[in-house]
This record gives sequence, C-alpha cells and structure tokens, in this order.
Amino acid sequence: MISEKPSNRDLSQLSALLAVRSQPTRPSGKQTKKAITPANDNKPARELLAWPALERLAYRGDYRRLFALRHWKNMVFPGSEIEAPEEDNLDPETTIEIRPSEAELLAAVGWRAIDKERWHFTNEIVNVYERKDCTPTHQKNKNDGIDTQLGDLLFRDGRLIEWGKTGKGSSLHPVERPRGPKGGTSPGRSDAAVWAYLKLRGAVASPLTAKPYLKPLSGEPAIGDFYAPLPREAPSAKDKHGRFGVKEGRAMLQELGVDGSIPFERLPLPATRCADGLVSGPQWVGGVKRPKPTGEISAAAGREPEFVRQVEILDYVDHLRRHLGRHALVLGMAITDATAKEIGVAMGQGPAYAEKRGPSLIDAAIDALINLDETARVEPAAAEEKIAA
Repeated sequence: MISEKPSNRDLSQLSALLAVRSQPTRPSGKQTKKAITPANDNKPARELLAWPALERLAYRGDYRRLFALRHWKNMVFPGSEIEAPEEDNLDPETTIEIRPSEAELLAAVGWRAIDKERWHFTNEIVNVYERKDCTPTHQKNKNDGIDTQLGDLLFRDGRLIEWGKTGKGSSLHPVERPRGPKGGTSPGRSDAAVWAYLKLRGAVASPLTAKPYLKPLSGEPAIGDFYAPLPREAPSAKDKHGRFGVKEGRAMLQELGVDGSIPFERLPLPATRCADGLVSGPQWVGGVKRPKPTGEISAAAGREPEFVRQVEILDYVDHLRRHLGRHALVLGMAITDATAKEIGVAMGQGPAYAEKRGPSLIDAAIDALINLDETARVEPAAAEEKIAA
C-alpha cells in the first residue's frame, strides 16, 4: 500500500487553522470576575465651602468684619448682592382689590363656608365649602343679547355684570382697582403743637421795627434796601379789584394806630382784648414743615443711570486698592472660594504655617478696609444677656 505524501500547497483547511490559533487559551480552574471600578471623573467630589472666609466669620459671630467683607464683594462685583424682598413688594392679588372675591362668588351661587383647611400646594389656609346645586336660567334682553342668571350672578353675553345686591337694593358690579395705602392718614398737628410753635420767640424782629446798620464815618445806610414794596395798582380789565399798595397799607395802619407801634391800652379807638384761639380747619399754614426726601427738581430729573453708578464704584475700588496695597490681594482672594491656607501660601507663608496664619491675614485686611472706607463700617446690635434668677 502506497501512502500519499501531503501537499504543502493544500490551503483548504487554512481558515480552520487560523480560527484555532486566534482563540486564547483558557486556563483551567475556577474563573473569578474582576470588579469594575469607575473612572476618576465618577468619584464623589470632596465637599468644599462656597465662601470659606465669610462662613468662618459668620460661625465666629464677627458681624462687623462680615459686613465689611460683603461690602467689598458688592463693590468689586456690582450686582452680586442679594436683595431681600421688601414688605411692600406684594403679589398683584394683594395690591389690587378684585370684587367679587372667591368667597363672594361661591356665596352668590349658594355655597356656604363650613370649615377651613391647609392646602398642601401653597401651604395656605383655605375655606371648605358645602356644595349646592344651582340651575342657570337664560332670557333675551332688549339688545337681543342673552342674560344668564346663576344664583345671584348675572352674565350678559358671557360677561359678568352683577354679582349681588346691597342692603338697600343697589346692584354690586365687578370692580378691579388698586387697594388704598396701608395705615391711617396722618392726624396732622395737634393743638398743643400749634400752641407750642406760636409761643416761640421769633429769631428775626418785625420788618416794621428793623433799622439799617450805619457806618461810623457816614450817614448813609451800610445795607441797601433790597426789598421793593409792591406798589398800588388801579383796577383794570384784567384785575377788577386792583391791589392795595404796601406803603398805603402801612400808612393806614399807622393812622388807625394798629400797626403795633402803639400799645393796646393806648389805642385811639375802643377795642376789646380777646383770648388767643386757633381757627379750626385747614387754615393753619404756619409751623415747621418736614422736608421731602426728593424735591421737585430732583424728582423731575429722574434717577441716576445705573452705568454711571457702576463706573463711580469701580473708580472708588481702584482708589481703595492703591491705599490698601497687599491687603487688597488678600481681600480679592477672601471673596472667592479660596481657603485660609491657600491665602497664606499666596502671601508667601509656608504650607505648614499658612493654615494657621491665613485667618489673621484676612482679619487684618478687613480691618484695614474698615479704617479706610466709612461705608464698610457697621455697629452690630449688642445681644441681650439673660441673667439667671
């Protein structure tokens, strides 16, 4: 039997041989699954303080330096301050009076409030009503429109025109108007305040008794007459009554002896001295008047543009930086998320000593700002100490 010698050119099994060679050898024994570890960016970040310098001062209760540090940040970054909402900044429903209200609408259709509960959506106390069926009625009006009556509510072409009646039978119409100012009106000056003002001694004497100052070497008045009395004006087409001149009026008062130069007891005419009294009503116009915060000129000119205020603040910050020197660098880092150790290292301290030296550098920089800038100063209210019995 003759055996055939295999040919080296037979490539029919080449793909099978390559597949066997490409498969990795599997070691014998039990296979252990390796735990999958997250990438570095998936590791939880270390908790850091958003403003370490401010939170350290707040924790320490140093409100004087805390106010100055916030003041410096507000000047360096205008508009970064947090403005608390004012008490008068209320919702439109609070500042605008709308009638009928929710309770009045439901009462008009027969619903009655029987209880109150807290609504979990807004956390406000609301009424709980007892439902009552109400059937609407429709009728045509004189304008060929349709009036719909639903309880006490009257709709005309879909628009509410009446929601009830008053005690005297008048119709109640829907209204939407701004509410009146809170608080009562000013009572004005009391009689005691008016009397107190009238009893004050005048700082300037009466112009009828004023005498000009005379120079020792001349008989001419040293101060000229800057007040020109109003002359007499005869009646005309524009003014039917005319005007009584000042000089004529003074001459008449002197002729009658009631210009103040003659004592009351020696008046040429019989007169009766009556007790002093106040005229009731708005006739009283004298007294000390409180000045308004904004005058007519400043109110007409309007507010200063915002960009002008920011430019002035930045210019003032540059002025403070020149006087603060190295303290300005410390303040610049203290309004960021830099820690006390990082501030100490930036100012040339060693890493081991910087963490201990950093807080004192921040306090010294804030104290320098307080001494230089008056607007950074505040006097915190002293806390009341409770003494045990």
